[in-house]
This record gives sequence, structure tokens and C-alpha cells, in this order.
Amino acid sequence: MSRILVVDDDLTTRLTLTKILQKEGYEVAQAVSGQSAVEWLAIHSVPDLVLLDVVMPGMDGFEVCEHIRRLDTRVPVVMLTGLDDVIAIDKAFAQGATDFITKPINWALLIRRVRYSLRTYRMTCALDQVRVMQNEAQEVAQLGFFEWHPKTDTLYWASGLIELFQLPETVSQMGLDGYLQRVESSQREHVRQQLEKLLTDEHERAMLGHGFRAGDGERHVRMIARKTADNSILCVLQDVTDFWQARQTIEFQRHHDSLTQMSNRNAFQALLAQQLDDPHPCAVVTLDIDRFHMINDSFGQVEGDKLLQLFSLRLQSATRGLYQMARLGADEFAILIPDLDDQEVLVNWIADLQLRLGSAYELNGQPVFIETSVGVAISPENGNEPNQLISAAIQARLVAKRAGGSRFKIYDETCQADYAKRLYIESELRHALERHEFKLFYQPQLDVKSGRIVGVEALIRWDHPDMGLVSPVEFIPIAEQMELIHSLGYWVAEEAIRQAYAWYQEGLGLRVGINLSGRQFMDSDLASKLGRMINTSGLPSELLDLEITESVAMDNPEQALYLLNELKQLGVTLAIDDFGTGYSSLEYLQKFCVDFIKVDRAFVKNLVHNSADQGIVKAVMGIAESLKMRVIAEGVETEEELALLTALGCDEIQGYFISKPVPPADIPGVIKHYRSE
Repeated sequence: MSRILVVDDDLTTRLTLTKILQKEGYEVAQAVSGQSAVEWLAIHSVPDLVLLDVVMPGMDGFEVCEHIRRLDTRVPVVMLTGLDDVIAIDKAFAQGATDFITKPINWALLIRRVRYSLRTYRMTCALDQVRVMQNEAQEVAQLGFFEWHPKTDTLYWASGLIELFQLPETVSQMGLDGYLQRVESSQREHVRQQLEKLLTDEHERAMLGHGFRAGDGERHVRMIARKTADNSILCVLQDVTDFWQARQTIEFQRHHDSLTQMSNRNAFQALLAQQLDDPHPCAVVTLDIDRFHMINDSFGQVEGDKLLQLFSLRLQSATRGLYQMARLGADEFAILIPDLDDQEVLVNWIADLQLRLGSAYELNGQPVFIETSVGVAISPENGNEPNQLISAAIQARLVAKRAGGSRFKIYDETCQADYAKRLYIESELRHALERHEFKLFYQPQLDVKSGRIVGVEALIRWDHPDMGLVSPVEFIPIAEQMELIHSLGYWVAEEAIRQAYAWYQEGLGLRVGINLSGRQFMDSDLASKLGRMINTSGLPSELLDLEITESVAMDNPEQALYLLNELKQLGVTLAIDDFGTGYSSLEYLQKFCVDFIKVDRAFVKNLVHNSADQGIVKAVMGIAESLKMRVIAEGVETEEELALLTALGCDEIQGYFISKPVPPADIPGVIKHYRSE
């Protein structure tokens, strides 16, 4: 249980803080003044967090904070102050404060700041402990060596090496064979040969790794050996067991899903490629959980992950380990059936498998029943390459899902229409850029207070000569899979910057937003490429707004933090899009140098009649205000939605109530309309 020290001379504030924190499960101690806080710290150990009032008679909060920092440099200190001047805030941080909250206190925000400050503190302590352990391990590992004298076949062991591997003193009486007996049996001959080659001057130096039986169990060592001036062999040993195990873990993770420990998509494709070399037919079975998103919505992501783990265990049990399986992503799994002889047997097996998988699971103490959709593709008629066969099985599964829950479908001509359309889109996408078939439409963004259009969001459309306007929902996922998303994304950026500069020359000065896909955002050259585009165009960089989705930002928050800082140095504005649909750590969100939070339309469309959505939007407004970010609401379609968003404190809106996405030539007319109103 975390212990918190509350220091405040105001009785009402101190008791209220104590009551709220105890309700949250924290152990709370109180101090009525700065001096009593110092006296308390002299008797007790430093707490896990200190809530410290700034203005107190006698010893003020700044002095107490300085005293705490002399005792402990890491414990979080959150200052409580009614002062709102920058000098007081700067002084608080100069004395070592971790955070500050102004009075009157926003209790909901305080609890969250306390929670995340404690979590950061625990992580810092754990990291410090790991660093100490790493330093000690490195120091010990440098001391291990032995010397082999071939003429007498004797070994001289350094005492540090004997201690490092917890060996008996009798090892000093052994020759080379005695050492090799402790080497992993399959590697003994190789170690012997490498050392003997040094004697013949065939090699000047040998570097190798091998397993080693130490006094406390199996280790893995790295050996560096060389010949000395007196023709003996000096061998330096480093215990790299931890590193070797970590490398084994990383190698495992490259080919396996971390949640279920099953093979991942890449590993499954490799296994399937090997199987397709065999002339016998095989089958790929893909399956997913119908309406899985409802599990996450109802029970939360933790219980959703638990269901996936239970589902994977039941899947492995039902197949009795006879077939290779993989988790392709989310709730999507695949099974490889080799040497398929009887399709009817396969059909019966799938029906039985779905019954087994549909039995009750226990989540949060409640029984939960699920249904599955299954698609099957058979080689060679449905494909003779891994991607073709997997794609066909997925297409069949989608047909089964559209037919209703707990169905399965074997790929046939009825699936061909969707599959053929996808192949056609893939083929046409390869040439769409060079044929100039893409266009940008722009959706205006209205400043709620001024009633003026202040920005637009650039939205790509594909104007195909035969298919007409193709929705990005249809072609963007395919472009991402084909690795065309990079060239497409940079075309959007270049075209949007060109148009933004044209408007700038006309005196409009619109902020133009472009969406960065997950793969484009992770491009290490993104900032330099965009920087060159901005410099070449002459556009003021603050008129370019770069948007990434919340899920992309939180997929790897540490890397996102670095990339966002790199983009911010260009002078552009940054926005987190689709906010509320993923999971954002406030710890990282406050570190992200973003200017805007965009509330997803999923929370706007039912805002007027749904109090839960109102609560979510209100919370987003509070978060944005505390982080000094502006909020843009997407998908606003009615006057009632606008009025409610305005009352909640939203800064800007976009949606069909203002304007649908329009060609660039129509934007000046929209701006003029709102200026006239």
C-alpha cells in the first residue's frame, strides 16, 4: 500500500485530501505545518509521495520541498498552491517539485496525477535497481580467465573465475579434458579444435560461445582465446547467460505472438511455404471470434486478452497438437492442415471444433459464450502461394461472417467477386499515382468562439476512370499491405503543402491538416522529407498540421515521443486523431508535444442523448485544458451537437453541419459564407 504524506495548514483541505486518498486505498499521514512535516520525516521513512501546500506560516512549502530533496531525490512531491504566477511555479520546480496543482483543487484530476506520479516513481525505483544489478554483473564478468599450458596439459584458474562459476577448488588439478567435460557435449569438439588451431598459429585469436555447467547450474559463456608469448593459451570467459537468454527470448518473439505464445503471421507464412513445396493438397483454416469488440467494451481489454489466451489454449487442446497454428492478429487465428485427403472429414472436424470453442468461458466471474466464423482455403485450387491461400481463407471467413454467427465457408466461386475486386484494386493502385488519379478534398474546421473557418483537413479520394470515386476506407488498408502507403502519404503531404501555400498567398492563411499512417509515422526520414517540402514551398510551417491516431501513438509511446519531438522542431502543429478510441497513458500524453486533441465522431454522434458520451467528451476537455491543448470535435452534424460541444468547452469543430469535404476551389466560398454570417 502506497503511503502519502499530506502537508497543509488548512484543516478542511487536509481532511478532505485524507478522506479522498484513503478511499482510493492509500495510507495517509498528516502534517499541519512545514515544521511538523520535517519532524515527521525525522521519525519515519520517506513516504511514496508528498502532497505539499506552498503557503504556510513559518516554514513554507518551498523550504519543506528542499528538505525532502536532501533526504530523497526521487520521491514525487506535488505542490498545492493558490498561486498562479509563473515565478511561483518555477520556484516550486527549482526546489525539486515533481508536479503542482492549483487551488481550488480539481479532485478527479488530483487523484489521476497522484496515481501516475506514484507509477512513475515505482518505475524509476525499479529502473535504478536494474542499473545497479547490471553494473555489478559487468564488473564480475570481467574477472574470469584461465590459462592452459599445453606441454603439461595443466590449467591455471583465476580465483575470480572459480567464484564466478561457483566451481570446486579441485578444478585447478584438471587438464583441458576436465574443462571440456563442463562444456555442453555437442560443442566440446568444436571448442577443442579452436584452441588447438591457436597452437599451430592457424588463427591468432578465437571467439566462441558455448554452454557451461557451473556449480549452480547451466550457464552460457563467451570465450576469447589467444596464444601467449610462452606458447600457452589465455582464455577469458564472460558469463553472458542473461544476454543469451534475452536473445533467445527476442528470437522467440520474432516468430511468436507474445500474448498467446502461438506462432505469428510471419512464422505461419514460412511454415505454409514449406508445406506448399509438397505436392499433396493442404488446407488453411482461419477463424475469429464474432463480435469480439463487445467483449472488450463490456469487460475491458484485460479480460479481452484473457479470453484470447483461453481461446488459444482451447484451440490447441481441440487440435491435440497435431497441426501448426498461429495468431494472425487481434482475434484472428489460423490452422494449417497438411496432407488433406478427405474434404468431408475436414468439414465435420470444423463443425466439431466450433462446438468445442463455443463452450462457456469465465471472465470476471461470469460465464461468457462466444461464436466463431471460419474460412477455409485448399491448395492448389485456391492458391499455390502462402499469401494467396491465407487471403482466400480470410475472404471465405468474411463471407461466413456476413451469413451470421457460428458459420464456416470453404472458398469457392461465391467468394470470387470480393476476392477479384481486391486483386483488381491492388493492380490499379500500382499505377494510380502515375496516372494522377488521386485528389485531395478538404473539410473545413470552424473556431467555435470566433465563428470563422481556421483550418481544413486534407482527405484523399481516388477518382478511378471505371470505379469512380473510391473511398479511402476501401483502398488505404490495401495500400498499407502493398507498402504503397509511403509514396501515397508523401504525395498527400506534397499536394496539401502546395495547396496551403496557394491559399496563404491569397491571404487566407488556413491551417491544413494531413493524416499520417502508422507506417509513414514510423519512417525515420519523415521529418527530414517534410522539412524539405516545407522549405521548398515557402509555407509558414505553423500552417501545416500533422495528425496521427491515438492507437499509433500508443503502440510504441517511447518511439512516438521521439518522433513527435523531431516533427515539432519543424515548427508544425501536431494533433492526436481519433482520441478516445484507443488507450492513452496520461503519463505519455503530457509528454507529447501536441497542440490538438481530436475527439472521434463515435463520441459525437450520440452526444445529445447519451450521458456517457457527454461524460467522456467532458473528460477529454478537462485533460486537454490541463495539458494546454485545444480540442477539435469531428463528425458534428447538428446544431444541437454544436451547442452542447460549445457548452462543454470545445475549441473547434468539423463535420457535415459546417461542410462536407469539398474540392479546394470550393473552400474560399465556405470561408466567405461564415465570415458573412
